[in-house]
Amino acid sequence: MTLLVIRHASSPVPRPPLPPELSGHRVLCSECASLSEVRQCLCQPQARSADWVLLDVGVADEAQWQAEGGALQAALERLPAQYIELQSTSAPGLEARLRLQHGPAAVVVDQRGPQAGYPLSLAIAGRRLAQEG
Repeated sequence: MTLLVIRHASSPVPRPPLPPELSGHRVLCSECASLSEVRQCLCQPQARSADWVLLDVGVADEAQWQAEGGALQAALERLPAQYIELQSTSAPGLEARLRLQHGPAAVVVDQRGPQAGYPLSLAIAGRRLAQEG
């Protein structure tokens, strides 16, 4: 089983530490510089074969949402894995921006900062992975 972390962040923002394994399952990470890249990651075989996805959309400008919102929504609807959304306190989440038929299994928002929600998100994913196999 695999957990895929898809992270949209500007290049100067360091990636939070991620374990190579979680509950005995692989953890993979895809770094994305735009919502377009997030959508592309969601459509790649790596995402299609993941058991869980941790999705950190970060903060994107309105032009990106206008250009990619519909395609991002379609990619999320086709994603076979359940996902956990790591949401910023300074921007609306996916459900507020997109008309999702299948929302996230969990939404994690941490007031301390954009990377502070990773430990809780990973704990949720780890528990679910352990329950599933």
